[in-house]
Amino acid sequence: MIKIINTQEFSYFLRVHRNEIIKRWMDKSEVQNVLHRHSLPAIEKNTHLFYQFCDCFISVIEWGSTITECQIKIDFLQLLNNYNVTTADLFTLILILKSSIEQVIFENGNLSFALQSEINSLTLAMANDLASNFETIIKSNENYKSENSNLLSEYKKAVDLSNIVSKTNPKGVITYVNDKFCEISGYTRDELIGKPHNIIRHPDMPREAFKELWDTIKMKKSWNGIVTNMKKDGSQYIVDTTIIPILDVDGDVVEYIAIRHDITELEETKQQLRNINKAMKHKVDELYSMTNSLEKKVYKDNLTGINNRENFENYFDIEIANAKQEDQSLSLLILDIDNFKLINDTYGHQAGDVILIDIATLIGTKIKHGDIFARWGGEEFVILTPTTNVDGAYALAEHLRILIQNHSFSYVEKNLTISIGVAQLQSDDTKTTLFKRADDALYKAKKMGRNRVEIGKE
Repeated sequence: MIKIINTQEFSYFLRVHRNEIIKRWMDKSEVQNVLHRHSLPAIEKNTHLFYQFCDCFISVIEWGSTITECQIKIDFLQLLNNYNVTTADLFTLILILKSSIEQVIFENGNLSFALQSEINSLTLAMANDLASNFETIIKSNENYKSENSNLLSEYKKAVDLSNIVSKTNPKGVITYVNDKFCEISGYTRDELIGKPHNIIRHPDMPREAFKELWDTIKMKKSWNGIVTNMKKDGSQYIVDTTIIPILDVDGDVVEYIAIRHDITELEETKQQLRNINKAMKHKVDELYSMTNSLEKKVYKDNLTGINNRENFENYFDIEIANAKQEDQSLSLLILDIDNFKLINDTYGHQAGDVILIDIATLIGTKIKHGDIFARWGGEEFVILTPTTNVDGAYALAEHLRILIQNHSFSYVEKNLTISIGVAQLQSDDTKTTLFKRADDALYKAKKMGRNRVEIGKE
């Protein structure tokens, strides 16, 4: 079952599982592929920087802060830029780190819907901030890269060998695809060259997503997003896509280059986690509903729906203690339906049950908020009325007696009556002595002819 944890517990959880999260992240094939593609060596200095960035990322998730406050991010982004890591690869690193955190949380039974939504929101904000900083770093190093054009050429070759790459003309017609594009799509190069890019468009992808894509790249800006494509055999694959406009010396678009990373397995895993989370949330809701139902059965009278004797006993102890501590009045009323056995014998127990329900409903509408009303057993009811002295309790009892006497009940021809015993809590009273004085008063009301209210002796 999902455990709902508070902020302090979540903070402690992340600190305890920090090393496990970092190890998972660094061991992921997607992260290793990024490092290998860009020949980023796993020397101690670089690895330490990755660990520091992960700590920064976890800290943002932990405290709900922003990545702007994390100073190590610039060194981390500079390292990625030094090895020509792309913006798309940066997003891959972020997504895999987020996935590693979620997996550790989920495996420990803490990934609630609200927590996952918060992580998604914080990750999106961090990704936008990092991308903005990364673009600034890339621009500031353009001169350096131009002086190392041979190295850049080698990196471009590495990208082409390890990523899904395609080129289109300004109208979106494919002019180049690499081997990995053909491998994942199932099409040959001849089947793709000269065709519009929608040859691999999946019907489930909304048109609005492609409108945003084209609006962005026509403004000569790079676009990045998750796209579901369709293979030649009709199956789907999901790619993290970056599309970059290539400009001529006059600033006009001459072609678009698209670099993609296959994240099908990652997205399917995330969907499975979402499905599991949804199912578990549904199960928690079911258990919550069952718990409420069981609580009602434990504390409520099955027939009338008011408090049962056991629940009343619990309130009785608490209210006596409160009244004595606050030096306030407390009164008890015990009500008994007159000649109820005769009603059952004459009209049957079904009629008797209906009358008990009706009386409980009538009385329940006339007592004040804070009064505790319960079925004591059989045809007896009790009312514990805090901050009420014996005069107020007597007035309430008389009101209820007249209410019942004047009410027309179904099943019976004659009007019903009730007898009531009333007692006020004294300084030396216990629950037992208070109840006995009210019960004695009820017995006296019965003995004096019924349909009356009697006050217990002090």
